[in-house]
Amino acid sequence: MNLEPPRTPPSGGPAPPPTAEHTLASLVAAARALLLAGGHRSPASPSGDERVSSFPDARTIRYYQSLGILDRPLRHDGREAVYGQRHLLQAVATKLLQAEGYSLAQVQRSLLGRTTEALEAAVREALGDAPLPAVAPTVSMTPEPVPTHLRALVTREVAPGVIVTLDPRLVSDPDSVLSRITHALTSPPGASR
Repeated sequence: MNLEPPRTPPSGGPAPPPTAEHTLASLVAAARALLLAGGHRSPASPSGDERVSSFPDARTIRYYQSLGILDRPLRHDGREAVYGQRHLLQAVATKLLQAEGYSLAQVQRSLLGRTTEALEAAVREALGDAPLPAVAPTVSMTPEPVPTHLRALVTREVAPGVIVTLDPRLVSDPDSVLSRITHALTSPPGASR
């Protein structure tokens, strides 16, 4: 797999579409689908090392991240990490390099500092005519509905950096309690309460 940057400058065509976003599960599925589409079905290691799988799984993605082979997630939506197109290219490139016999240390050195464009060109070259996935978002940006039992909670910032949440089912007058907490935290010491 050639990881040299493309020699021809990009055309002055239309701007690239927005970056695809993936959850960890969809990143794993997209990497597998891309590798399969490119005909990657052989063991990942020419030596037949069974510890190296042909396709990344969630645990492998997290491990690659800990080694610095994959960048950190773009962001976290709650507890869910959100990955982008670059992460997909890094995961696929890693598996392709492993299939050529590279160790993870060699993969790490090979991918270090590579641009997304260089990764994409190398993956395209290695996979031949396999189409790279569309770069339409795969993560819903619509917030999930708040569960009914949490809707009744009253939350307020009572002082800079201090946020208090009260359950009105357990506190008879949450607004009054929040006002007293705010007053206590923002009043000078010794002021009447």
